[in-house]
Amino acid sequence: MKIFDRYSLLCISVSMIILMTVVINGEEPEDKSIIGIAYDIKSTQNGYTFYLDDSSGKEVRCFNRTAPLEYGVYQVKGTPSDDGSMLFLNYMQEIDQNKF
Repeated sequence: MKIFDRYSLLCISVSMIILMTVVINGEEPEDKSIIGIAYDIKSTQNGYTFYLDDSSGKEVRCFNRTAPLEYGVYQVKGTPSDDGSMLFLNYMQEIDQNKF
């Protein structure tokens, strides 16, 4: 029996394809969009941290380079930190409260 017969090569090829698919299509953190009220704004050396209270009552800790208004309503999108404790914003838009 040959070490590199056609079945061995087929198995190795399929294994490599599966491995490459898993590595290339690994899960990337997706942007998360939230609408809520900003409060507890703190200034840091690199930007601002604050909490966003969404309609379900969930508090989300956020970081952004620009400061939101205290108790302003915002739609934000961002990427969660590795441990999920903070949302790093790449989009923050104030929502006109008179529209509701």
